[in-house]
Amino acid sequence: MTRIYPSPESEEFHRDIEKLGEIGKRLIELSLSEGFHLKDLIALKDEGDSIAINLTAYAESILSTDSDNPVYFKAMGEAEEATVAYQKAENAFIRAVAERKDEFDDPSLSDYRKYLSDIIAESQHLMSAEEEALAAELSRFGSSAWERLMMNITSSISREGKTLTELRLLASSPDRKIREKAYEDEVALLEEHKTAIAASLNGIKGTVLLLEKRRGWKDSLDRSLFESAIDHQILDSLLTAIVDSLPIFREYFDIKAKLLGLDKLDFFDLFAPVGKSVKEYTYEEAKEIVVASYSSFSQEMGAFAENAFDNAWIDAEPRKGKAGGAYDVFFPIARESRLFCNFDGSYDSVSTLAHELGHAYHDSVVKDLPPSLSSYPMTLAETASIFGEMLVFDNVLSSSSAEDSLPVIEAFVQSAAQVIVDIYSRFLFEKAVFEERKGGEISADRLSALMLEAQEESYGDALGIKHKYMWAVKSHYYSADFSYYNYPYAFGELFALSLYSKRNEKDFPLTYKKVLRNTGMKDAKDVAAIAGEDITDPGFWKKGIDVISGYIERLKEWI
Repeated sequence: MTRIYPSPESEEFHRDIEKLGEIGKRLIELSLSEGFHLKDLIALKDEGDSIAINLTAYAESILSTDSDNPVYFKAMGEAEEATVAYQKAENAFIRAVAERKDEFDDPSLSDYRKYLSDIIAESQHLMSAEEEALAAELSRFGSSAWERLMMNITSSISREGKTLTELRLLASSPDRKIREKAYEDEVALLEEHKTAIAASLNGIKGTVLLLEKRRGWKDSLDRSLFESAIDHQILDSLLTAIVDSLPIFREYFDIKAKLLGLDKLDFFDLFAPVGKSVKEYTYEEAKEIVVASYSSFSQEMGAFAENAFDNAWIDAEPRKGKAGGAYDVFFPIARESRLFCNFDGSYDSVSTLAHELGHAYHDSVVKDLPPSLSSYPMTLAETASIFGEMLVFDNVLSSSSAEDSLPVIEAFVQSAAQVIVDIYSRFLFEKAVFEERKGGEISADRLSALMLEAQEESYGDALGIKHKYMWAVKSHYYSADFSYYNYPYAFGELFALSLYSKRNEKDFPLTYKKVLRNTGMKDAKDVAAIAGEDITDPGFWKKGIDVISGYIERLKEWI
């Protein structure tokens, strides 16, 4: 991280905070003046955005590695204060651009067509300048504070010497007694802290509902679709394909139960390894597999992955104070990514490395573009990550014996089931929460009831004991900036599987790179068209489901 900033207390970090303030003032002045070229205004905005992204990404990243560190907390507060002040300039910029629509046909702005169109749409959902400024300032003590509280609680609480992150990792233990005990400890731990976590969720969703109403959005889903660069027709088509596929996945859950010698799966069995050969990987072995898998498709991708490992871009070890999960983060000034995960030696951990490195490769493809042309939506953000997972999956499967291929295939289907079935339950839950939150705060017990209802609709009878506290451990619910942080994963899974089916076509690596390159410059429909796909066609999504279904059929061979 020292290539990003030497430290959160460094002169470089604080110099960028000052510089962001200066750019914000210049941006406001230029937005209120005449006689400037629109492209110059965009260039200044891009310069400010690069610094703002750098500051917040750095502060959030270091805090996630050590949530109790007071120096990191201070840096987070400083970065937030600077970016909140900068939001005033962003709003002035949006208004200035919207007033100059007559210049949009300038040939020098041809690459900015979508960017400018989105600004016009966004300008129609702004409160007054004073209200937007107040909302930005209050976010530091409101939604952002609630988000930090949730992260701090879930990353620091422990039971019998094990953190919540460590307990969740035990879900993939081959020993059912260990899995069940870890699940029970996790539930008991969350039961102790449910009131504070529920307060966080209520605070964030209440803020979102109030601000989106004031800004004229129909609802939170409408805003999410706009930010995802899709429309209701595309989402409905995707959800229809998901609902139609549920019987296929429920059959998979029944198959897995039989493979584990159970009558029915419980929630703590979902991630259980299947097969006699449960291979564990060292970190060095994981590196070799990912690099070789990436190289089999593109030498450029393989070299990129190797560079990430060799230059210590990856924080992989689980430890106390470190948040759970995994992510990739891009720093636009250094034009480099950093990756965060909790490697435990399982195949799933190897796949996670491939997933996050896919995100990082995507970042590298657009790294020389300014933020206005390189910021891609969540729906398209999962394309490269799922593609990377599939490269590892095929590579490992091709070199596996019949006995060893069972756990590999099952791990792939297991992951797909999470991205389709569990994501659907999360979508249903969040939709219910938004609807119910309109009537007032929701108790922790009611949130648990809503979670169970959503899981029942998604998993059905294929799952016995469910997990009523999934709302308390998924950080995606706790973002005021992006609601419905769920369906984009299903979109990305099926979109990537469709692209992956073309991987052996002549020159497809170049087409693939072109797809990634355009994710910030075109909406999802037009990006898909580059690869010859039509995402408004329900049959498109079924192609991805069919890939997964084929592997479910193969699992029957081992019953």
